[in-house]
Amino acid sequence: MRLEKRTYTLPPELVRRFEERLAPGERSQSLARIIEEWLAEREREEMRQLIVEGCAEMRSEYESIDREWEGAADEVWRDIR
Repeated sequence: MRLEKRTYTLPPELVRRFEERLAPGERSQSLARIIEEWLAEREREEMRQLIVEGCAEMRSEYESIDREWEGAADEVWRDIR
């Protein structure tokens, strides 16, 4: 895997606490995992929002189809009994 070195400015207390808990060889890998999890959560939330918006946009279509087929299930059940 190709790696890139970046520089970010963080609060000193946050850096101190992070470095106290992780050995130097574990820090980059841990940060990569944390960032990946953060991104995945944001992507899941974006997808969820798109689905909710899509369902809202399709509501009138769903209601129209429901009205069109209203009573059909009753007819089927009546015929199969």
